[in-house]
Amino acid sequence: MPRSKKIDLTPVVVVLVRPRFPENIGAAARVVANMGLGGLRVVEPERPWDEPMKRLASTCGRKVLASMESYPSLRAALADTVGAAATTARVGYKRGELTSPRRAAPELLGWAQGGKAAIVFGPEDRGLTTSQLDRCQLSVCIPTDQASSLNLAQAVMVMAYELRQTALEAGSAPASGPSPASHGEMMGLHRHLIDGLVAIGTLKEDNPEHFYRPIKNVIERGRPSSREVRAMRGIARQMLWAAGRIQEHEAKK
Repeated sequence: MPRSKKIDLTPVVVVLVRPRFPENIGAAARVVANMGLGGLRVVEPERPWDEPMKRLASTCGRKVLASMESYPSLRAALADTVGAAATTARVGYKRGELTSPRRAAPELLGWAQGGKAAIVFGPEDRGLTTSQLDRCQLSVCIPTDQASSLNLAQAVMVMAYELRQTALEAGSAPASGPSPASHGEMMGLHRHLIDGLVAIGTLKEDNPEHFYRPIKNVIERGRPSSREVRAMRGIARQMLWAAGRIQEHEAKK
């Protein structure tokens, strides 16, 4: 089979949160290498054993394993990204709006034009928590028939394939306009807006993150720049000032 034309997917990284089995880490590394992604990050792996990881990674994936980075939290793993897509097999009103891998691929490619983008996968037995999904801009569910979830490495391959196929069909369009804000900037904005909206009574103090989610979705679809994030944080600051709670917010930082 002929090789596909050269495209650059190195700004996209795969993040595995608390993977349980070293074989799945190795198989994911092989996918990263085969699909030309930018690297593999793991958050608190349970059994990072070299031999089974290397065996499943095969020759091409061993370089990915050699450069694999470990992080103490998902927040740290996403700190330098401008966008992240979280995968989940669970549905429900607390999980927010879910999209398919095919529809998520253009979003990921758009983020990758402005910086690093991440595809996030949870533990094999229980997946990502709702709070971990909320750290990402997009929630993706892979449609299945018999079982609701796939093997971890299979899920990585599905996402990586859809991303690569979308990139091949779209070509390599140059980035235009200002770069989107970083993940850290976006998380800071959301926390600031939640505090401001609670302060003026728009959101209830009981579980404000849930009621804020539709606002979060609208903001993130717009992929705001750093300058736009600062402008929106100015609005949040004025809400807190008007409600007399600016010092309370500052103390949380």
